Amino acid sequence: MDGAGRRGNFRLYLSSAIKLSYRFLMLSISESQLEEVARIIGADGASDGTVETRVLALVQDPMLARRVIDWLPEAFAMVLIPHMGAVTLPTTFSAKNKSGNWVELDFRIEPIFHSAILLATQIFHNGPQDTFRNIVHRSALLATVSRALNEGASLDGATLSGPALIGVPAEVYPAPTRSIWRKLFR
Repeated sequence: MDGAGRRGNFRLYLSSAIKLSYRFLMLSISESQLEEVARIIGADGASDGTVETRVLALVQDPMLARRVIDWLPEAFAMVLIPHMGAVTLPTTFSAKNKSGNWVELDFRIEPIFHSAILLATQIFHNGPQDTFRNIVHRSALLATVSRALNEGASLDGATLSGPALIGVPAEVYPAPTRSIWRKLFR
């Protein structure tokens, strides 16, 4: 193969590698942007449409906007729920892949989650409490816990399942890795 052919193959390989790497490039959000998103979501009377428009304008990426809008309330709920009872919190969440199957993923692969937990803890302890309340009331986890409590159940000893993301596809995240033992003995 001549030099031009090898360069062409290398360009094709490099192009494929870049596309593959970009797939797993997780855009994240700065601390100041996350605080601004909390002010947007936590504003009294903020509609879903207003929240989506303002967050998208702030972060300039539709998937990043969707992720932060979905994750912030769940992180706030994870800070609040342990104060409601002796409950075991989830360590995973689910997202649908392009085939329509649910994929279980570890919280650690979502960079927004860690930052959101820190912010939620700070606002829980230092306020503003109305911002915390407005954000946490958007949480699916808190809705589940509230339904259980309203039906007379106790949280003590309960184990919560992680949230199931509807608007964020599993392909946004790196594929979960399985140990060699699970691969061999499944």
